Amino acid sequence: MIVMSLRKLFNALFRPAIGVLAVLWTIFPSAFVHAEDCPDNFRVGASDDYEPFSYIGADGKLTGLDLRFVQQILGEAGCTPQFLDLPFPRAVVELAAGRIDMMMFASVTAERQNFALFSAPYRNETAGLIIRARDQGRYPITEVGDLLKLKLLLAHDVGTYRGDLFETFMANPAAKENIIQVSSSRQSLNMLVKERINAIVETPAAVFALAETLGVRDQIAEHPFLLWSEPVHFMFSRKTVSPVFVAQIDALLADAVQTPEYTSQFGSMSVGSPANAGSETN
Repeated sequence: MIVMSLRKLFNALFRPAIGVLAVLWTIFPSAFVHAEDCPDNFRVGASDDYEPFSYIGADGKLTGLDLRFVQQILGEAGCTPQFLDLPFPRAVVELAAGRIDMMMFASVTAERQNFALFSAPYRNETAGLIIRARDQGRYPITEVGDLLKLKLLLAHDVGTYRGDLFETFMANPAAKENIIQVSSSRQSLNMLVKERINAIVETPAAVFALAETLGVRDQIAEHPFLLWSEPVHFMFSRKTVSPVFVAQIDALLADAVQTPEYTSQFGSMSVGSPANAGSETN
């Protein structure tokens, strides 16, 4: 009798609960994301001068819009990120070798797909030309070929991707003398202010934030010619991160980008739901 009573109690209390959990898993899978596939000591490459996305704050610690968003998403996945201060080109090398697990603000390229998995997009990024404020109206640019015609000297962060249009421009032998490869946004901004170059090829928001910190924001401006605009992704090492884990991150992103908090953070850089963006094919 006692055994039968216990069975009845189980049937009455627990079986309905199991059924509810099964339904919830079907409807809200991201709510059940966990760190089963999260590598121990989850290493994330971060830039120290890519304001407002990833930079060193007044307290000497890494911070920024993207960095805080990564903390949120990985925290919801049950991971504890370890942020490593690495220049972007070095971080790509480390990720390819499996010495770090993840990077932020990455564009999908055929070369990177050989060693990396990509999340769904988490925000949009643009690339344009940042010039000295007093040079506004001086450079009539309507197509990338005008950069050669005007003989502009441009600073470009080595290893960064600024869209197919600029990639094609850089591959042109005639453009070699027009491009100076630099290692950081700080270096290129310093060169622009000191009149060693004519323009920086970069994300305008990042350069403006850095210039604000350095007290030179009033000396620079954005040229109206836009080189590139497309979504950016989290990039994961194929050597340390599984496609299953990236799919879990995508599920969390699909929810996160629908919130008012996300829109407030990223404004015009916001993206729609990335739920169907596929981590293996992005």
